[in-house]
Amino acid sequence: MESCNFLYVNTLVQDYLKYICQEAQLSAAPNRVAEVLRKAGSSAQREVEDKLRPYVDSLEIHSVEGASHVFSQVMENEFVDGEINWGRILTIFLFGGILAKKLQGPLAKENLKQISYFITDYIVSTKGKWINENGGWEKGFITKFEDRSSWVSLSTLKTKILAVFSIFNQYHS
Repeated sequence: MESCNFLYVNTLVQDYLKYICQEAQLSAAPNRVAEVLRKAGSSAQREVEDKLRPYVDSLEIHSVEGASHVFSQVMENEFVDGEINWGRILTIFLFGGILAKKLQGPLAKENLKQISYFITDYIVSTKGKWINENGGWEKGFITKFEDRSSWVSLSTLKTKILAVFSIFNQYHS
């Protein structure tokens, strides 16, 4: 069984960010978890980005350091109640996708590596224990998101992301 080790999670994060930024559209996902993550995440990603467009457009992020700062603040708000579930784990990837798209440009490839690093570090250091205790990626995440009928819970997830982002935006407008 895979664990929540840094290299495994970094593979998932990098693949997802590349896929969302359309760098990996033609390549196969590196594993089944990444494939399910691509499908579940990209479905929610488009809708979340459309709903968050005013907030995302107003974000002044010009560096990986700025993205890391914003990421930390949004994640702090997202998990302030201490509640963790697979939908909230998915929000980490969705928000990472938003940040990666904000930093596309001449340094996009290097930015993606650095963004994937701080996202991976966050997942492993703050959510790794929960992930392992809840079936890991193979049994927990795939079970939750492989069947499209469970994606109904994504609407709740999208609402939560909008609320967190609007709170964050109040402090940075």
